[in-house]
Amino acid sequence: RPPRSTQGVSSAASDVYKRQMADLEFIPNSPTLMNAGTEQGTLSACFVLPLEDSMEGIMKAATDAAMVQKFGGGTGFSLSKLRPKGSTIKSTHGIACGPIEVLKTLSRVSSMITQGGKRDGANMAVMSVYHPDILEFIECKSTEGDIHNFNISVGVDKHFMQMVAWDLDYGLIDPHTKHTIMTMPARTVFKKICEGAWKNGEPGMIFLDNVNTDNKVQDEFGPMIATNPCGEQPLLPNESCNLGSINLSKFVIDGQIDWDRMEKTTRLAVNFLDNVIDANYYATPEIEEMTKATRKIGVGVMGFADLLIQLEIPYNTEQARKLGQEVIEFVRTIADDASIELAAKRGAFPAFEKSTFNKVTEVYRNACRMTVAPTGTISMIAGCSSGIEPHFALALEKQNILEGKTLVYINAVSYTHLTLPTILLV
Repeated sequence: RPPRSTQGVSSAASDVYKRQMADLEFIPNSPTLMNAGTEQGTLSACFVLPLEDSMEGIMKAATDAAMVQKFGGGTGFSLSKLRPKGSTIKSTHGIACGPIEVLKTLSRVSSMITQGGKRDGANMAVMSVYHPDILEFIECKSTEGDIHNFNISVGVDKHFMQMVAWDLDYGLIDPHTKHTIMTMPARTVFKKICEGAWKNGEPGMIFLDNVNTDNKVQDEFGPMIATNPCGEQPLLPNESCNLGSINLSKFVIDGQIDWDRMEKTTRLAVNFLDNVIDANYYATPEIEEMTKATRKIGVGVMGFADLLIQLEIPYNTEQARKLGQEVIEFVRTIADDASIELAAKRGAFPAFEKSTFNKVTEVYRNACRMTVAPTGTISMIAGCSSGIEPHFALALEKQNILEGKTLVYINAVSYTHLTLPTILLV
């Protein structure tokens, strides 16, 4: 296929991008690393796909998910539009199988896919707490392995949480008829969520009303309905986002953070990720259209625990929390400014005029600029702690699915910078 446009990226700029990646200061998400230059596959990591209440809609979602996951993307779905189990289907006079059976079908499709031969497919399923099948959804992963390649989250809002606090019943609404078909004690549902989370970590909860307070294009495209598999990137239907993370452990010199170099790296990261949108290959025309309408990118961080170790700050302290706030506010301020600079050169994202951004002070190239991801793969490549998490262990083993080998990782930063008694405090 012909090469995609990269906004005229010069060879000098390309060399700068290569240097910052080679120095492990900034690394883009795994699909970019795996697929760039191969002329096949997506460069984005995060996708949300629409799931409509029809056979055609369900099968299209399954097909699109397979094409996205084939080359490394992770997909999120909302089950909230699907009619409840046992509902009548007028076109066939049949009975609806329900959202959980659809979820199992999507899980089986995902099980067929090993992403570019490199890793397994990953998904997120979200269901509104107001859906009549919510209890079945909450318990659908109680048997380990039944739906092994999906994370699940219950979509809640302030109203539901107030019903829990006041110990009141709330209404379950058929998404097809829009009628309240029964009521249920809110605390019963909340208790089921808590029990599942305690037992095996699922379901999670996503506060969709809070998510959509930051949805600046809701008037044009509607609400964000789900997230990518790890939950860090809420997206609109058919929207994708490419991510990349700054390795904070690389910005400590003589016990001090090099803020100037971090600013330069952040600006380069915004430019890099914006270029990826145009260099990308998209699994479907709908994904390409929506992604280019909002041009969302996700600059994040990793190596935060290593940063604390280098500065000799224990992880679970007020000092660490203040530093975390300072770092993320700095990166966000620079990323926002860099996106405004890009908009002045290349134009704001196409949906900007119909957005609720301030038309004078918030003229962004990208509708979203920041995403703090788990960085599971790229933090191992960088040899740093993942995301903003503490170290899992000083030494650990990782299974490699390509070669069937066990890889051993040693937390070199801890051994290099601290004595063992200090490490144990982190």
